[in-house]
Amino acid sequence: MREQRSHLTDERRLRHLALPILLVASGCAGWKQRLETAPVTPQRAQRETEAIRNFEEQRDSAQLTAALDRWKQNDAARAETMLVGLVARRPDNLEAQLLLGEVQWSRGDASSAEPHLRAVLSAQPNRPDAHHALGLLLDGTGRLSEAQLHFARAAELEPDNVVYRETCQTQAVR
Repeated sequence: MREQRSHLTDERRLRHLALPILLVASGCAGWKQRLETAPVTPQRAQRETEAIRNFEEQRDSAQLTAALDRWKQNDAARAETMLVGLVARRPDNLEAQLLLGEVQWSRGDASSAEPHLRAVLSAQPNRPDAHHALGLLLDGTGRLSEAQLHFARAAELEPDNVVYRETCQTQAVR
């Protein structure tokens, strides 16, 4: 009788051990298969899209900040490289376009800088900083009458800005 109980106890133990092992061994593959074939719900697709967009915005913002830091550290070449990559990836990033135009102009490359400044003004015609930057570029390349128009527009858009106002007045005297 005791031998029979021992045998039943061993058999129960084996069943209790075999069941989890069987579930784990076949269950993982079963869950994996179920996950792979599960349809993507519109909500999940929307969350994925949102997560990707948020990541890209944060990455672009960090790259713009890093480029601005490089420029402030007098490393215009590195700033320009970073901005060129950012603008190539996101031509709609007007802050990057404006900064790239300013960096390129500071390096003496007016022909590369001007399209970026004009792109910003095309998208946002009432942007005084872009008018002022383009005015400086045009003034530096000898196109004084066109530069004066941009200086005047910057001063008109932001009349409390001393730099814009004085630049406009100085250019009017010339």
